[in-house]
Amino acid sequence: MKRPKLKKASKRMSCHKRYKIQKKVREHKRKVRKEAKKRGHKKRKTDPGIPNSAPFKEALLREAEQRKQQLEELKQKQKLERQKEQAKKKLEAQNVSPPKEEPVKKEPVKPKEQPSNQPDNRNLKESFCRELKKVIEESDVVLEVLDARDPLGCRCSQVEQLIIQSGGNKKLLLVLNKTDLVPKENLRKWLWYLQKEFPTVIFKSSVQPKDKVNPSRKKQRDSKAGPINLSIGRVCVGGEGLLKLLQNFCETDNETLHVGVIGFPSVGKSSIINSLKKTSACQVGPARGITRSMQVVRVDKQIKMLDSPCLIASPSNSAAALALRSLINTGDEKSVLELMSAVLKHCSKKQIMLHYKIPDYRNSLEFLILLAQKRGMHKKGNVPDSPGIARVLLSEWTGAKLNYHSKPPRSFNFSPHLNEDIVAAMQQGFNRDQLAQYNANSIKAIHSPSKNSSIVFESSGLINGIIDENHISEEESEDDDDTSMEEEDQDSADEDIEVSFEPAQKPEKAKALLERPRSGEQLGAQREDSLNLDLLPEQDDAYDFNTDYV
Repeated sequence: MKRPKLKKASKRMSCHKRYKIQKKVREHKRKVRKEAKKRGHKKRKTDPGIPNSAPFKEALLREAEQRKQQLEELKQKQKLERQKEQAKKKLEAQNVSPPKEEPVKKEPVKPKEQPSNQPDNRNLKESFCRELKKVIEESDVVLEVLDARDPLGCRCSQVEQLIIQSGGNKKLLLVLNKTDLVPKENLRKWLWYLQKEFPTVIFKSSVQPKDKVNPSRKKQRDSKAGPINLSIGRVCVGGEGLLKLLQNFCETDNETLHVGVIGFPSVGKSSIINSLKKTSACQVGPARGITRSMQVVRVDKQIKMLDSPCLIASPSNSAAALALRSLINTGDEKSVLELMSAVLKHCSKKQIMLHYKIPDYRNSLEFLILLAQKRGMHKKGNVPDSPGIARVLLSEWTGAKLNYHSKPPRSFNFSPHLNEDIVAAMQQGFNRDQLAQYNANSIKAIHSPSKNSSIVFESSGLINGIIDENHISEEESEDDDDTSMEEEDQDSADEDIEVSFEPAQKPEKAKALLERPRSGEQLGAQREDSLNLDLLPEQDDAYDFNTDYV
C-alpha cells in the first residue's frame, strides 16, 4: 500500500544525530565541571555569630547594634536628600522658586565605647553598689536572704553594719530560703543560732511550673496571657507568715511599708518577691546577677517590695566563698577549674564519690574528667570537657538542685559588729511567739532530704562585701598589681631554669622537661588537689613514662 503524503515535515531525527548531540552535551558539562574545580567551589559565607565564651561579647554586640543604627540613619538621610532633589527638579521644571530650607541641627556624635571587659565589669559593680544603697535608704524593713545550706556564708557584716548605722526605726530580718534542700535537724539548729541575733523566718519559694509547649507558641501565649500565675506551681512555704509579720509591723492601715530585699547572687531574692506576689513580677534564672537595678513591686495595699541587685563579694574572701557568692566570669577555663576545686576541698571525698557515683580520684581535675566522661560531655576529638562540667557543677551548687548543708558553730558568740543592745533594738516590733509558731508550721510543711543523702559542707564564715564604689576601683587596682607581680616572678623563674640533656637521651625527655610547669610549685610543697595531672603522687605499681630504660 502506498504511504500517504504528510502535510508537515516530521520532527524525528536519526539515532546517529541524537546520540551525537547527547555526546556533545556531556563533553560540554564535563568541561564546565573541570573549570569550576580549578577555580574552586566558593560557598556562600554565613555569619556564625559571636560565641558565648567570647570575653567581650556584650561590648561587640553593642557596637554592632550601634553600627546598624548608624547605617539606618544614613539610609534615611540619603532618602530624604533624594526626595528633596526630586522636589527641586520638579519646581525648576515648573519655573517656581524652591522654599527656603530650615537649618538642620547637628546632633553631637557619641564617643564609641571601648571594647574592654574590665571597665564594663567595674561600672556594673559600681551601679550595683549605688542601687543597693538606694534600696537600704528607702526601705523601712530590710530582708537579708540567706541560703539555708550555708546561712553564715551568705551574711555580709558590712551591709548589716550599714543598716544598723543608718538610724531611724529601720529593722533587719533574716530569711532562710531553699530550706527544702537541707535536713530538718540542721534547719532547726541554724534557726536557734540565727534567732539569737536577728528575727529569722523560714521560707521556701514557689517554683515556676515547667511548660511542655512548643517554645514559639509559648512566647505568643505568654505575650497575650500576661504574667504567669505561680500559685499553680510548687507551693510556697512561709509566705503567709512573712506577710502577716510585716503587716503587723505597720503602725497604721493607711501607711505603706517599704521592704527591701538584699543578698548575694543566687540566694533567691527575686523568687521570694514572685512567691509573695504569686506572679512572675521579677525576672529569675540560673545565671548570676540578672537583677541590675532596683525594682518596686506592690505585694499588698500596705506593703511594697524593693528588689535590689546582688551584693558584691570582696576578692579578699576565701576561694570557696568567691566560687559560690561572687559574680564570676565563667569564660576563663582556668579560673572555673580553680573555683570548683576550692569548693570540693570543703566537702568530704567519700560523700562526693557516693553522690556523683564516681570511683576514687586523686585530685579535683581527675574528678571533673571522670564526671565529664560519665555525663557524656566531650570536646572535639573525644576529649573530656572539664571546664564545661565545672561550670555545670557551680550552677548546681548555687542553684536549687544539690542537697548539702553546713553545721552551725558549736558555741554561740555575737558577731563583731553586734552587741546585746543592737540585737534588742532590732527585735522590737516583732511578735516572737507568733514568729516561732510560723516557723514551726513551715518546718512541718517542708519535705526535707534525709541526713545521709545530704553532703556536709564546711562553711567559710561571714563574707566581706563591697558597699562603697571607691573600694571597687581600689580592689581592682590591687588585683592588677598582684597579677603583674606574678607575671614578673614567672618570667624570672623561666629565665633561671635551664634544661640540659645528654646525646644518649631521647628528645622526648627534653620536651617533657621543657613542658613541665615552671612555677613556685616546683620549690614549694605540692598540694594533693593540684590541677596538673603531671604532678600526681607516686605509686609503687605505676609506670613512669618520663624514665628511659636502656
